[in-house]
Amino acid sequence: MNRWINIACVWIPIPSIRRRFRVALYHRWFDRQNNPNVLLNNNTDKKPYILWFDHALGGGTETYSKRQFNKLQNKFEILRIQYRPRNKRFHITRVQNKNHLYTTAQATDIQQFAHQINIDKIVVNNLVGYPNALDILHIIKNIAATQYIRPHISVRGHDFQSICPSFNLINCDGAYCKLNYKTGCENCWKRKIMATNPTANATLKSGATSIKIWQQNWRNFLEQSADEIVVFSDAIKDIFVTAYPNIKNKIVVIPHETQNLRHVKIPKHKKINLAVLGNISWQKGANVIREMAQHIDKNINIIIIGNMRPAPKNIRIYGRYKTDDLPRIMEKQKIDAVFIPSVWPETFSYTTSEAMSMGLPVICFDMGAPAERVKHYAKGLVLKTINPPENLNEIIEFIARQKL
Repeated sequence: MNRWINIACVWIPIPSIRRRFRVALYHRWFDRQNNPNVLLNNNTDKKPYILWFDHALGGGTETYSKRQFNKLQNKFEILRIQYRPRNKRFHITRVQNKNHLYTTAQATDIQQFAHQINIDKIVVNNLVGYPNALDILHIIKNIAATQYIRPHISVRGHDFQSICPSFNLINCDGAYCKLNYKTGCENCWKRKIMATNPTANATLKSGATSIKIWQQNWRNFLEQSADEIVVFSDAIKDIFVTAYPNIKNKIVVIPHETQNLRHVKIPKHKKINLAVLGNISWQKGANVIREMAQHIDKNINIIIIGNMRPAPKNIRIYGRYKTDDLPRIMEKQKIDAVFIPSVWPETFSYTTSEAMSMGLPVICFDMGAPAERVKHYAKGLVLKTINPPENLNEIIEFIARQKL
């Protein structure tokens, strides 16, 4: 629809008037379309419904959702619910036809909307970025309770929001908390800043004022309402069971499907070339890389196959890439090993699987799903502590052994 609005507005010569006209056209069209019945009238095959609660932040969770939709949409009518912090509205999208959209500023409207349909499944895929995740849990309970046949409720463990609003379990000191803080979780939460932007910080905190209350609500939901909790590695299952022992029998471990890449043939070379895959934020280990950069010499190259900002001048940034191109990129850059520098226990890590599938040596810290796989990988190195200068020495020695 945006394309036709742009065409309609292109003839207006003055930019300010063109913008106002465009907004007016959009709102007129939107008001006519923003009707939940538009979504429901398109289910001509009478397929059972899935409500899919999701975030709108992209990343690996987005990749997972799209792959699941491709599997499910022939048998189910999927309605994806997302909260978009930018416009402070909940969006309900019919996955089979993304043009059919209903939005609302009130979470309770989701519940009223759901009363009009027979729901077979509710998937709580990810609630990060919702203004109040606990409200959504209450709404999901009400939706399930008012259905003629109770829907199956599945929770996906893409992160640890159900344990703490700091969904990667990074404490107020910037380190992985291991479900324990020296002066207690409540003291940590009082000092925890989720984002430097105040609005983003409030959104990511998701209405949480007390970790005790937060965990009580999630514990009740997982124990009493959820039928299953799907996680993607045994290491992550252990973390969830440590937090909530009574959900052990509900947890199902289903690793992500990954793309098998061809084994690479790295040309002989003198220097050490260490690759880091993906867009590297501080949770993904950006500070580790920056500190390592202070200790490398002319015989060592650290290459970010992706992006990191800001990056030290002696770090090479390759930029965006397609997964299919990784073997060619690795060979061209003469990569000796791949380093996964995440400082939190990632729940899966596509980049770890991609590196291993190419037959490259892989290095990571001793936490989460990456370590679970790298420990059993013949060309793997698991670093026991996070100490960038020492880690760099270990990596250099490891690569030297691999070359021999």
